[in-house]
Amino acid sequence: MRQIFAFLTLFIVAAASARLTAQENVIDLPRNIDDDRARNIPLTFHLPKSEAVRPLVLISHGGGASRHGMYALAAEVAKRGYVALCLEHVNSNTDDIRRRMRTKKIGFKDALADCGEDRTERKNRPLDVRFAIGLAERLNRDDARFRDRIDLSHIAIVGHSYGAYTAMVCCGAKPIGIAGDLAEPRIKLGIAMSPISANGNFFDKQSFSDVACPFVGISGSRDIGGQGHRDFFKLMPPGDKHLLWFHDATHFSFSDPTGGPRSLPNPDTDVTNALNVLVPSILDCYLGGDLELDEAARKRLVEKSLGGSVRRIEWDAN
Repeated sequence: MRQIFAFLTLFIVAAASARLTAQENVIDLPRNIDDDRARNIPLTFHLPKSEAVRPLVLISHGGGASRHGMYALAAEVAKRGYVALCLEHVNSNTDDIRRRMRTKKIGFKDALADCGEDRTERKNRPLDVRFAIGLAERLNRDDARFRDRIDLSHIAIVGHSYGAYTAMVCCGAKPIGIAGDLAEPRIKLGIAMSPISANGNFFDKQSFSDVACPFVGISGSRDIGGQGHRDFFKLMPPGDKHLLWFHDATHFSFSDPTGGPRSLPNPDTDVTNALNVLVPSILDCYLGGDLELDEAARKRLVEKSLGGSVRRIEWDAN
């Protein structure tokens, strides 16, 4: 499983891109202490232009990244009228990887693998989500910047790689060797990019039997975990489960920080453009009730998503 966490190479600091500025406001909250765990959960809100109450979309980064690691998608989600809330998980973020490299005298890939094997962090990530929802409730009630703008009865979670694990657990998947109920019943939809397999490391074949909410997995033919990224679709109970398979997409294709304080040297902008079509439309279906994802609608969305290197997307549903 070491490679699963090696999806983020060195970031370079760059000026924020002007091409993704449609959201009205980005509010960064770098210090938010969960007193029960003595743990900080840095957060960034991307707010839509509309001040009407809007559904909440939580975004969880992969190992070695930050709350800005999926900035491009967060900006598009806000542009489409959702409140995007990006979490940072402090014991599997960029700073943590650097700390592991320094204190354990190991390389970048080994540090990523080390953080993935840390079962304390495996438990803390879903608890970070629980904390973030609670904080959003308080801000929606007490903070003028957010007051009455967040619809907490309609919540989705989106995650990539280790963030996909986080989304899967929050939606009811049972991780191996982790005690306690980590499911978050307030979440109505899960979207996992590079969903984690049932190979016995994080999950096994029994882990997915209780996932009742709508769930979408997105991966590609060149993703690190290969066909294992399809496991959830075969093992979750049927009903509003979706698998989107991008031909020729890699693990790195699904996480684009463009527009934020850090950027990748060569982001897969074609996949980003496709995700910017697909993900908000899926949100419209399950949070907004504005779209039915029947076979005809899925076909139209796939056709709209194609372009550049994205030449084929398979979309299975059950």
